[in-house]
Amino acid sequence: MRIAERGMVFDARQAPRNLAFCSFTDCCILADGCILVAFRAGSSKDSADEHVLIRSSADRGRTWQTVFEGPELLVDGVAGAWRSGALAEIEAGRLLGHFNWFDHSDPSLPLSNPETQGTLPSRLFLMESSDGGHTWTGRREVDVSPHQGVALTGSVVPLVGGALGVPYEAWKAYYDLRPGEHHAVLRISHDGGHRFDPATIVAHDPAANLLYWDERVAVDPETGRLVGLFWTHDRRAQQDLNMHIAWGSPDGVTWSAPVDTGIAGQIASPLPLPGDRLLMAYVHRHQPSSLRAVLSHDFGKTWDLADQLVFYESGIGRESGMGGQRDFGDYWADMNVWSFGHPAARRLPDGDVFVAFYGGDAQAMSIHWVRIML
Repeated sequence: MRIAERGMVFDARQAPRNLAFCSFTDCCILADGCILVAFRAGSSKDSADEHVLIRSSADRGRTWQTVFEGPELLVDGVAGAWRSGALAEIEAGRLLGHFNWFDHSDPSLPLSNPETQGTLPSRLFLMESSDGGHTWTGRREVDVSPHQGVALTGSVVPLVGGALGVPYEAWKAYYDLRPGEHHAVLRISHDGGHRFDPATIVAHDPAANLLYWDERVAVDPETGRLVGLFWTHDRRAQQDLNMHIAWGSPDGVTWSAPVDTGIAGQIASPLPLPGDRLLMAYVHRHQPSSLRAVLSHDFGKTWDLADQLVFYESGIGRESGMGGQRDFGDYWADMNVWSFGHPAARRLPDGDVFVAFYGGDAQAMSIHWVRIML
């Protein structure tokens, strides 16, 4: 692997203050070769003025234009904000967007309750676009019952037989004093995202000790089988474990138990490639802080660490909370100061890999891209 080209989707250093901190990156390569990148922007990494932007490039990332500045903030009469969005082209020219809305009717409240670690009330919605992401219509809510404290973890996943899988994670409500149980979930719909089957649990520790955060799910285009990667945390030991991986059936219903990848990291984007290969673009927040890509030649059972590629280096030294054990509640504060992350890897028509991610410093965090040749 080698870096062929790099650039910037959105330069937050030159943007108004309410767009200075960008994160929660997602990417979609359309059938016509156009690249769409969706991301969260706000005046800080946790702010009531956050919303989702979508930018588009028709020349392989060299130039970009903003095509969408987020849905209406008011939902059912409640003031809120859109924290993240993820895009999928279900068929040529037809986009399905997965958007995450949070209740900010009290703008003084942080995303996570400092006393309980529960999160603000949130809802997931699907919307459609037929004009390259400029306009979005047909808003319908994803049924997440009985879960609370939900957050989207990626774009809608096409399953066998035309079904769709909507990935999200569930935690607990804002004022819930109980310890909390985390679930990585796939919600399956057989009618285009109007009605949903009961939740399929992708990863969960019944003992509520291991937390499989930020699931990222992808489909092998050759076999239809699914693969999921997880930032994994041991609550009892008060520290992260290596990233874990699980494999799912093509219908999305059956999943293996998550297993250790042997690689230290956090959020990871899986990208299935021809010939049983799997690329993982991941956050290496340990020293030296960086974003990396690594290949597997057996669909994630083993990884070619000798040939992994560093495609972004933070340059600001040790990130907050990465010095050893960490109290669980402190992770929320850490996430508000981390300066890079959320890689989203997609395959270009010519076989190269396009990765969008955020990176910056305490003054501004921009959206970057890199093209990797295999």
